[in-house]
Amino acid sequence: MARAAGRKVSGAQWKVKEEAAWGWGPKDGPENPQRQRVQEDRCVGLITEWRGYMGWIAPIAPFSIDHDQASKHWGLIYVTKQDLAVLPGAHLPWMRAGRVVDFLVYSDGDGLGAEDVRALSPLRVTLTHAEARALLKGRPERSEYLTDSEQYPNLMRDLGVLVRKYSWPLPFVTLELWGHMEDVAGAALEYCSSAGGAEHRRLQLLLPEDKIAQVEDLPGNPKVSTHTVVQTPVPCRSLVMESSAEDCRKAVVAFLRAMEGRP
Repeated sequence: MARAAGRKVSGAQWKVKEEAAWGWGPKDGPENPQRQRVQEDRCVGLITEWRGYMGWIAPIAPFSIDHDQASKHWGLIYVTKQDLAVLPGAHLPWMRAGRVVDFLVYSDGDGLGAEDVRALSPLRVTLTHAEARALLKGRPERSEYLTDSEQYPNLMRDLGVLVRKYSWPLPFVTLELWGHMEDVAGAALEYCSSAGGAEHRRLQLLLPEDKIAQVEDLPGNPKVSTHTVVQTPVPCRSLVMESSAEDCRKAVVAFLRAMEGRP
């Protein structure tokens, strides 16, 4: 495992170190016999830094790790490229700072590390302020790494997906759901959709403008707005799905695959 995680306190920015300072070497791989699984429950966390071959993960509430080494490296979890999980027939997941993952935790005597790390998929849903107030129960948490937003640990327990609410001053509320595709689709339909007619559901998403061509063949022919509804951090249009619950679920999964460039 890397010997130290260095960071500046202000702004949660990371110091750049030479590779040797990280203690990178053969012992960092998943075959390391010194590894001991800390717990069998999976944790969810945010990639705070990714250098192409290794990085660091910050656990996200309500997940915590009860271990005497949990406070080392400022509470961050070490991760290597070799520990990324790859789905059958898929490519190695694209990692970057800001991506949410779930993982198992091990100890190797030099701190805690992550293995069987699975990339989670994001879905940005828009709701009216009244709909958001009805959904967002419980006390929100804030993270130094998830700026301009707050997350709801109680919804993570109830829905099985991370729910992040952006604090953008807009006439609607933007929620970001992170999870495995089927879980995200199920949570979006059950908790974020509205009645769109008899046996139909209506779900409104944010679609980056540079991805419009990738949703032209989605099931159910969702409607894309003619103008942008969000300008930052990237210009987005509104995409409205309105169909039966099952067709809408399939469309959400297809949408998530399209956003990640997966067939």
